[in-house]
Amino acid sequence: MIKYFLTLLILVSFLSCKNEIKKNDETISTELDNYINQVIENHDIPGLAVTIIQNNKTLYKDYFGNSTIDGKEQIKSSSIFPLYSTTKLITSVAVFQLIEQEKLNLNDTISKYLKNLPEQWNAIQIKHLLSHSSGLPDFVKYDSSLSDEEMIKKLAEDEMEFEMGYEYRYNQTNFWLLAQIIEKVTGETYEDFVINNQFNSNTNDVFDNKVTVSYYNRKKKKFEIPTYINGKRAHAANGINLSLKNMILWNSMLDNDQLLKPETKSLMWSSFNFKNEVDRFLFGWGITDVNDITSYGFSGGNISAFRKFPNHNTTIILLSNGYKIPAFDIIINDLARIVITELKDKNIGLEEYVITLINNKKYKEALYSFKKLKTENTQLDFFNLRFSVNTIGNIALNNDDFINALEAFKINAEVFPDWWVSYAGMAESYDKLNDTSNAVFNYKKAISLNKNSNSGYTIFMKDRIEKINK
Repeated sequence: MIKYFLTLLILVSFLSCKNEIKKNDETISTELDNYINQVIENHDIPGLAVTIIQNNKTLYKDYFGNSTIDGKEQIKSSSIFPLYSTTKLITSVAVFQLIEQEKLNLNDTISKYLKNLPEQWNAIQIKHLLSHSSGLPDFVKYDSSLSDEEMIKKLAEDEMEFEMGYEYRYNQTNFWLLAQIIEKVTGETYEDFVINNQFNSNTNDVFDNKVTVSYYNRKKKKFEIPTYINGKRAHAANGINLSLKNMILWNSMLDNDQLLKPETKSLMWSSFNFKNEVDRFLFGWGITDVNDITSYGFSGGNISAFRKFPNHNTTIILLSNGYKIPAFDIIINDLARIVITELKDKNIGLEEYVITLINNKKYKEALYSFKKLKTENTQLDFFNLRFSVNTIGNIALNNDDFINALEAFKINAEVFPDWWVSYAGMAESYDKLNDTSNAVFNYKKAISLNKNSNSGYTIFMKDRIEKINK
């Protein structure tokens, strides 16, 4: 009888525990569904695929919306998305596979592999390309139809932007050169090396067949399909396209040491020592502290993002095909706050809540929430949230809604008083409202804070001051 009672007690306890786990899973899934649907509404995202992997298990995975703005086809597991700059993570793994095979070294100069480079480039090392600390001029400012030889010649005429290793400055030329080095060392094209070593050979859609990407044109007040062409030269920087299924598989292979050995991953995820002792970046991977919890990853074009929280065994992947207001780093940060127990238990504030409040014209509450977030996140610069708030202001400006545009810009200016962009937006708003004294004051404030005194927008602001004073 006692034995029967104990067995029954254990069974009841097991079922109770199992039901509690199931209940908790359903609760977190509902919370994530509600959050993501709010994000889609706030940012007008046409289609989205998202997954959260925790402790080597899929905690959450779902698909939302449509693959085109006409709504004819829904996002599904087979939908293939452009990664844009999230591609750089895959390129970095390719470089470290060659380092692991002792075919490359971080300290190798690029001139060891690439000949006929401009003389001022010869001392640059592979580590400088991976960490965006090379000081090279960026090829994106020139016509993409130029041949490789013509592009090198154009870039050679430019001065180096800074001393190599001094600072982080995002640059596509770095990854173009890395692709050339991979091809030189392996005898394969960059594309073939990546497919053969990181994906199964049947993944023939890695460089084509993607969903239609749409961006919101603020002036025309509608979504448009971008017409610019990056071309093969940009493949290593932003050219890979994947379904969520293949992205999950790639992450699993990375986690299970099938792509790189643990010690090689540790090297890849070690910090580059910038000479300015300010910037932070790993080798090909960004580093972000969300409420003082470290994560590694990157985002691309504000439509894709991949982030790992190594000390909490959590990976978050987002893929989409457009937006009205930039969102993705904000979403990654918030999803971490929802699913990582250490943050969840503290009832940490969400960045998306600020966007929701501004959209609902609750500016005082939005300002309070933004300030609270800044207090809770001592290491996060909130550039992406600032940029999203700024976009809300710019959309309002384009809709001749000058009062609400001004309110959005004011929030950024109060939380980040050294960011010149906020004052420029305020100045334009005051200008449109014919409040000339406040317009001039804020134009001057923006100019004084903007380090790039020769930018086109700075010239515009100076011109406006002159016209107003006349």
